[in-house]
Amino acid sequence: MRINSIKIEKLFEIFDYDISFRNNDNLLIITGPNGFGKTMILNIIFNLFNRKFLFFQKLVFEKISLSLDGNISITISKRIEKEKADKLGREKTHVKFLFSKNGKEFDSFDYSDKLENDVWKNISRFLPVGRVNENTWIDHRTNKILTMDIFLNEYADQLPEDVSKNLLRIASKETNEILDSIKVHFIREQRLFKKVQNTDRNYHEETDKAMMIETIQTYAEELKGLILEFSQKSFTRTQELDSSYPKRLTNENNILTQDDYEKRYNTLKIKQEKLTEFGLYESKQEFLTYNTSDAKALSVYLKDFELKLGVFDPLLEKLKLFTNILNERRFTFKSIRISRTKGFYFETSKNKRLDLNQLSSGEQHEVVLLYELIFNVKPDVLVLIDEPEISLHITWQKEFLNDLLRIIQIQNIQVLIATHSPSIINDRWDLVYNLEKIDAK
Repeated sequence: MRINSIKIEKLFEIFDYDISFRNNDNLLIITGPNGFGKTMILNIIFNLFNRKFLFFQKLVFEKISLSLDGNISITISKRIEKEKADKLGREKTHVKFLFSKNGKEFDSFDYSDKLENDVWKNISRFLPVGRVNENTWIDHRTNKILTMDIFLNEYADQLPEDVSKNLLRIASKETNEILDSIKVHFIREQRLFKKVQNTDRNYHEETDKAMMIETIQTYAEELKGLILEFSQKSFTRTQELDSSYPKRLTNENNILTQDDYEKRYNTLKIKQEKLTEFGLYESKQEFLTYNTSDAKALSVYLKDFELKLGVFDPLLEKLKLFTNILNERRFTFKSIRISRTKGFYFETSKNKRLDLNQLSSGEQHEVVLLYELIFNVKPDVLVLIDEPEISLHITWQKEFLNDLLRIIQIQNIQVLIATHSPSIINDRWDLVYNLEKIDAK
């Protein structure tokens, strides 16, 4: 399922936006000055489809409407009222979520301050947490201060299922299916470091156990694991085919022609060479010369070899795209290499291997962004990219959209970009929604 449009009324009490995907490229670029809400629009989509409803209580807006495939719409509206029983005249915030299809409402729920307080009372029955003040609690195990959004991210899986469901406050199966139907992958502005849990037992409990690691090192290790995974699949496929070879040879009826054999032979030879270059295939298996008397056996042999190498097709396509784009960038006197033992690494023009952290900030941003898009984004996902231009040379920025459109075709994804850079847009203003041209009311 795809998003067709998003309409926002009185964002920050000022802006009205009506944003549509009006092209066939599955790509939309949002641009505009600081303070107009580019990143906030990405956050609205991300938080909705990840059920982070507290975000909408804190956001300043009046109404948000999304149109999805299948004539489905989601409307989020905010109402603030004075609490009559409160002598201090405090405000109470209601955020209503309404789901409809073909113009007919099928579900709605109200996320309010009262719901949040009720949920916290439930939480304290199951976890060692205590109230610090009206809006924050503390986890006594770690002395970590909690707000509702932090809890939803880190602690909900520690609660009984009925309590966890109450946190989401989702009423119907249909609503859950809609929210699950759009998977969102957010590539944020800060990309060079990732936050992970520190497993060091000597770490003091009262300190934050999270630590920051270099993303590029993590991705090299991930690719190493991915290569190993495909290699194991190939080994299993080879064993299966080899064990059944005699029976399949006996049952084979196809007589392979020399022309067909040579055509398929050349295709496999190119693939084998590329796999060997990437360290994915170590077999020294040679191709047999065509002989009419062996045509039946050659047919089985060729089918088997196609199946054995075919295991790598999904990975090979991504590796070729990844390395081609990066080597086309002509990083200053260096190029990328794929390795079974290192995942990927870089070499200078004089064949000297470089540590990944020796790449410049711009080079690391380029590698990390491309790896994320090619290897970590799943098909049929909505990808949000915040400021892809960060640290990139002006030439790289101008090439980014062409690279992205190639990736969109392979991955079958929908992409929404927030950017300041005219160079990222290059000559594709038909893909742009400019917030600055929208009059604030």
